[in-house]
Amino acid sequence: MEDFILHHYDNSPFAEKIRALLGYKNAHYKVVKIPIIMPKPDLVALTGGFRKTPVLQQNNHIYCDTRLMARVIDEQFSEDSIFPANLSLTANVTAQWADQHLFSVAVALAFSPAGFAAFRQAVPEKFVEAFVNDRAKMSEGASGLSMEANTAFQLLPIYLEQIEQQLKSVGPFICGEQITIADFSIYHCLWFINNNPGVSALLDGYPKLNQWFETIKAIGHGSQTSIDAAAAIDIAHSAKKTLFTKDGFLVVNDFKFGDLVEIVPTDYGITPVTGELVVSKTDEIAIKRIDEKAGEVYVHFPRVGYKITAA
Repeated sequence: MEDFILHHYDNSPFAEKIRALLGYKNAHYKVVKIPIIMPKPDLVALTGGFRKTPVLQQNNHIYCDTRLMARVIDEQFSEDSIFPANLSLTANVTAQWADQHLFSVAVALAFSPAGFAAFRQAVPEKFVEAFVNDRAKMSEGASGLSMEANTAFQLLPIYLEQIEQQLKSVGPFICGEQITIADFSIYHCLWFINNNPGVSALLDGYPKLNQWFETIKAIGHGSQTSIDAAAAIDIAHSAKKTLFTKDGFLVVNDFKFGDLVEIVPTDYGITPVTGELVVSKTDEIAIKRIDEKAGEVYVHFPRVGYKITAA
């Protein structure tokens, strides 16, 4: 199999989730550094409009959303799966809670007066306005990331104490003896908080949680090779085309193989991606699209968190 290509930037919490997972799998992969804010023309050439970070590429297959990326990585590096069957509901639902709700808590803390003051000290002032405007545009019409800072300050110690007690009871990992997707999803949210000096002290006073955190952090990021965006696009453009068939295609809500559809996130970053529906599984869909620079690419999404409509 060809190496994965991770399109990311260093401070992205969801990218940290995938970097840590690739580290756990001892993977070698390529990385492309992408802009933190729009425009992202090279990334959009691959995704068709999806702008969230990270994006995972393998040849001309483009995977959006870490929910799906984690499964794709785990399937390729199947030893020590992070999706054990005996914890299927527990691990996956906990991970979904973390990626959506706990992440909203972390973002609200980052935009709290203390968190945002620390952010301003760490970046050039001219970047602050551009970043705020970009994230405001990303949140237009969104249902996610709308938590107030005061609410986040109330909720975080409740969740931290619950994690502390669970680790004491069943550790060393969130669901017990085996590391699962729940660990990586909770970790990246707390990593985001920990990286902000204005709010990082909120994680103090939880010894088991901090021991667990350091264990996940020590996994590292695997082995990376940096390439530029043009090289990644060339890899997609020169890749062999995939011949899709109706075999195994699951008709859901009357969307059939070959239908022209739009796929859009339901939480934030609500930019539709348009293409021909070629993959439909229980929790995965993919569209085929043609891009002037990238050629024929196949953009994959999970079902959870996305809406499909006729284009």
